[in-house]
Amino acid sequence: MTANLPPADLAASALARAWATGDRRGEARALCDLGTALMEVGRTSEGRYLCRRAVGLAEQLGEREVEDAALSTLGYSLAQLEELGERWRAVLLEGGDETEYFPSLAAARSDESYRTGRHPDDAFRITESAVVVLASGFVAVKFLGPFVEAFATKLGERLGESAVAAAGRLRLLWNHRDGRRDLDVLTPGSQRTTLVLPEDFDDAARLGAIELDISADGIRGAELHWDAATETWIPANT
Repeated sequence: MTANLPPADLAASALARAWATGDRRGEARALCDLGTALMEVGRTSEGRYLCRRAVGLAEQLGEREVEDAALSTLGYSLAQLEELGERWRAVLLEGGDETEYFPSLAAARSDESYRTGRHPDDAFRITESAVVVLASGFVAVKFLGPFVEAFATKLGERLGESAVAAAGRLRLLWNHRDGRRDLDVLTPGSQRTTLVLPEDFDDAARLGAIELDISADGIRGAELHWDAATETWIPANT
């Protein structure tokens, strides 16, 4: 059955197994495979982010084959970066092209890239008014850590789809002016459910988010806030 799964889903399954068993070499390979597969279906920002993770881990482990494969997906070669030296290697692999910047939450949500999750080919010039960072899909891991992958896995189970497909529904918007972080879930039917992440996004809040049924009445399409006293995600204005 697994042979019929798309490459991205196979890679995501391999990544989950690697995490579960502590197989860091398997993790590096799976990150590379998942990033490459996402690039091939147009989810470029996520693919580049995951390949950068693969490069860093593969370098630590001395897995030059994986490192070279991930670099090739990014458009570089291992020999090229070794020739440039460590300083330029760090600059090239630091990234930044996987996120976008907007002057407001509304501007981010009205942009075409928010709907599609795909980063435009043309670079966006950051200005003083661009204070909202938009990270789509797996790129949100860069800001929220493994929680995103666990959240996507559970979301996929509830929606009857893969974790890869579910991750494609996620949009993290971080307003650096006031510190507000919104995790949007684009649910079926063109509805948006928003989790306004608390400043102290602790284990209780994370677990509560993972176990939240986004498709439930009263939750789907709502703006949700964390109530630390009751350890519950509560819709606004209730």
